[in-house]
Amino acid sequence: MTGARIEILTAETFDTAVSDGAVLVEFSARWCMPCRMLEPVMHQLAQSFAGRLRVMSVDTDKQPALAERFEVRTVPTMLLMRDGQVVRRFSGLMSFERLARAIDENAPRRDAASGTGP
Repeated sequence: MTGARIEILTAETFDTAVSDGAVLVEFSARWCMPCRMLEPVMHQLAQSFAGRLRVMSVDTDKQPALAERFEVRTVPTMLLMRDGQVVRRFSGLMSFERLARAIDENAPRRDAASGTGP
C-alpha cells in the first residue's frame, strides 16, 4: 500500500477534492505541536485506507477562509466527509484506532459486494 499520500488543499481545490467519496480532512498549522504529533497517524490512515478513503490537509494559517467556513476554532480538527458532506468532526490529538473506527462506521467499503478489499 505504498504511494498513499496526504493531499494539501486550498480554497481553490477544496470543493472538488471532497466532492466524491470518503475523505478525511485535517485542519492544522505548522506551529501546532498536537498537529505535528498527529502527522504519523494521518499517514498511517492514508496507508491503511488507501483506495477507500483519501486523506487531505488544510493549513489554517494559509487558508483562513476554509477554517472559518468550517468553524475550525482549534487545531487539529478533522472532518470526515462523504460526497462533500461532513459526517463526523473531531478536535484535538486522536489515536489511529479511534479515527479508524469512525472511518469504518461512516465510510463503508465500496467493494463489499465483490468480496475484494482495499
